[in-house]
Amino acid sequence: MENLICKYKDKELVSGKETILCGIVNVTPDSFSDGGKWFGVDKAVEHAKDLIKNGATMLDIGGESTRPGSTYVEIEEEINRVVPVIKRLKEEVDVPISIDTWKADVAKAAIEAGVDFINDITGFLGDPKMAEVVGKSDVGAILMFNPKIARPNHKSSQNFPSFGGEGVFTEEELKSFEKMDITELMVKYLEKSIEYAEREGISKERIMLDPGIGFALTKKENLQLINDINVLKEMGYFTFLGVSRKRFITNILSENNIDSSGETEEGFENRDEASAVLTAIAAFRGVEVLRIHTTKHHRISQLIADSVRLNKIQEDLDLKPYSL
Repeated sequence: MENLICKYKDKELVSGKETILCGIVNVTPDSFSDGGKWFGVDKAVEHAKDLIKNGATMLDIGGESTRPGSTYVEIEEEINRVVPVIKRLKEEVDVPISIDTWKADVAKAAIEAGVDFINDITGFLGDPKMAEVVGKSDVGAILMFNPKIARPNHKSSQNFPSFGGEGVFTEEELKSFEKMDITELMVKYLEKSIEYAEREGISKERIMLDPGIGFALTKKENLQLINDINVLKEMGYFTFLGVSRKRFITNILSENNIDSSGETEEGFENRDEASAVLTAIAAFRGVEVLRIHTTKHHRISQLIADSVRLNKIQEDLDLKPYSL
């Protein structure tokens, strides 16, 4: 397969190279894994710089938690959380920055502040104005498959807040989605997202696709979509994957009597080690961008996996024995 290009503003990313680690900066008091830790402009900027220093080459700024059980953040409040952070970072760092929001007004304010990508967890289907806002700009778009919108009555959807999207699919379509294979449903959903993008003049090269891991999916469905990640690449798009600290990972650990508690240092360490295994798998499979909470484990996993995947361009070096 030929290398893919993803364009944003006057720049571009090219696939077939080292995997991009996109560091998460949650400017929220209630994120599921680090709520409140980076809440406030100074703390958020300091954390972002630390992520870059240790290997992240992209940032994703979020002002609203979308975890199960989270509550809606008013548009003005979300803007007040993220815009000052974006402005500071655009002055002080030189990496692409995305804003994690599904609200068009927040996206518009972020674009005016200088953001490079809109990371929409509804894939343009939540807020009817989102595709238009992005279409009138030159930023890139990250479009996520959101099972909450595709299967609102599914048991796995009940713990998530509303992300809009009412009326996007007909009742007949929603009924057919209930028993559809999850990979097939992901493709159908993202085809609708792409349709919305094309309608607003957003070219294919400005889009990344995200399989929506952790959003209203069963454990088995999460694992299937990760295994089927190449489906997005076969559609001809950059892939953007976020699996760090997701609930199904902690479930796998706890079922095997491994501490995954968010209340203990060992539990958090185990979560990150397990997440980094998925980073290695994804990097080896050629996923272009990985959304991560920390660089400590993920950078090592990404480096080793990329070295294997990109073996043809590695230095043909005769290794010396270990010194005592």
